[in-house]
Amino acid sequence: MGRRSNQRRRPPLSIYALDTALWGIYTSQQNAEQIRTNPETYVRGYDLTAEEADALRNQNFGALLDLGAHPFLMYKMALRIEGGFSIDFLQRYLGPLRNHSLRDIVT
Repeated sequence: MGRRSNQRRRPPLSIYALDTALWGIYTSQQNAEQIRTNPETYVRGYDLTAEEADALRNQNFGALLDLGAHPFLMYKMALRIEGGFSIDFLQRYLGPLRNHSLRDIVT
């Protein structure tokens, strides 16, 4: 038996907006720099709920996962913000996710 998910059902458009914001950081060094230096401006560019915006602003990966963010996009966004892979990065990234579980992912 797997762990029960902490997630609530999110409207598909809300998840789409959140994943689009993550994709924007993953695919753009300029956006990665903006979320690091001026996260409020970055999140205002997307139709996010207050909870989603707060999680993204604070790079709260556990909350992002619980809100329905796609785990691949979360990881790639975090890697872009970090500037590259290291074991230290991986441990910092995965540590807060230990008590969270994946949702069913449909692409």
